[in-house]
Amino acid sequence: MSAGEKAFGVFKTILTLKDQLDGLDRDVAQLGGRLAGLAGAHGDLRDRVSRLEGVIEGAAMAAAQQRRIDQ
Repeated sequence: MSAGEKAFGVFKTILTLKDQLDGLDRDVAQLGGRLAGLAGAHGDLRDRVSRLEGVIEGAAMAAAQQRRIDQ
């Protein structure tokens, strides 16, 4: 194998690695966006659960007071 062929092989390997690294950069950027979306959805879900807990607690308190009035 001549020096030119070796140099061409090394150059080809470098370009392949660069393409793979560029693809990895895109994947990481997409994951960052997806993670931000997931964090937002988590916050929204937490708020909904808190509201539901408040409604359930309020209904339980109202039912408890209604029972006292009936007795």
